[in-house]
Amino acid sequence: MKYPIFFIGMGVFLLTSCSGSDEFLEIDAALEKAGLIQTVKVEPLPGFPRQSDYQYQSTAQRNPFQANNRYLDIRASKKIEVAEPDLMRVKEPLEFFSLSSLRLVGSLGDSGELWGLVKNPLGTVSKVTVGDRIGTDFGEIVKVNPGELVVVEKVSNGKGIWFSQSRSILVKE
Repeated sequence: MKYPIFFIGMGVFLLTSCSGSDEFLEIDAALEKAGLIQTVKVEPLPGFPRQSDYQYQSTAQRNPFQANNRYLDIRASKKIEVAEPDLMRVKEPLEFFSLSSLRLVGSLGDSGELWGLVKNPLGTVSKVTVGDRIGTDFGEIVKVNPGELVVVEKVSNGKGIWFSQSRSILVKE
């Protein structure tokens, strides 16, 4: 009983909606007559001027595309093969920043135990000591001096072999 009523209702709806009403044609004709329908010609956007390539040829000078960080000292050390770092351990807060973005702003303590004060790019100062992890290259602090932090990092050669490198962060003068 429900279906025949539904089909009859749909038929009536379709017939009334398809009636020959020229209502919209009359509106379009009135707008066109009034001059409100206009076609506007838009000019294409201008092209960018052609730039010539530049080759940086001052190889004896500092590379302008790398950060100038004179407070970060990379010591030339022999490549010593080390064990792969634990990639599943929870990282410490200073391991989310590259070593070049961290600044040693001072130290505190006595001759028995010295702590370094490291400032991250967000402006937060953290207290670190020997054994703390620092930097994105699995660095570990091995020595804290009044004017420097010595960090040993683990770096991969891309083929699954890990090497250690020693770096120092100096106090900014």
